[in-house]
Amino acid sequence: MPEFSIRSYQKSDELHWLDVHASVMVDSPAWWSVLHQKPQYKNDAIELVAVDDAKIVGFIDIEMNAKIDEKDHPAGFVWEFGVHRDFRSQGIGKKLIEQAHNLMKEKFRIDKSIWYSQDETAQKYYEQIGMKQIDEHWQFSIVASKDLFKQLLKKGFNCWNLRGSCRVANWEKVRSNFTIIEKDETLKPRLCRGYEYIK
Repeated sequence: MPEFSIRSYQKSDELHWLDVHASVMVDSPAWWSVLHQKPQYKNDAIELVAVDDAKIVGFIDIEMNAKIDEKDHPAGFVWEFGVHRDFRSQGIGKKLIEQAHNLMKEKFRIDKSIWYSQDETAQKYYEQIGMKQIDEHWQFSIVASKDLFKQLLKKGFNCWNLRGSCRVANWEKVRSNFTIIEKDETLKPRLCRGYEYIK
């Protein structure tokens, strides 16, 4: 079992962070576009990496947002989270979450984080560690109809497919009105679930 440590992300980590992020993307349908640079955040953020023998093996980014839910309860929004496949099931993910929450409380007096994923494995993990489901919606891609294609082209936008989401209650309506991309493993419809974690 590795002896890993958790520390703050540093700008010099970017290439290694992206390498680990890419490896996590390969294993999960949660992402459908590749990152070529590490995201930067408008608000304050907790950005941590898990390190084993000076090598990044996991990451978590939580941006502080003041009005995420209807109750106006301050919370952090989790944009990025993952552990390299060679280091999973060793407590690294849980440790990243715990340390990020400790820093959120210490620096911002925030005890809640919001998580979204369309990856069923991730959803099971979130539930296993005690997260509460708060939302769900469909994420999907459509083939632009001829009429929509023409309308967009008049405005200078040439497209083939469009990416979007809808509430679960509207899914059948969307399916009857648009050609949904079903067979592409990356773009096919997936149920995205939202969770909150309070510590």
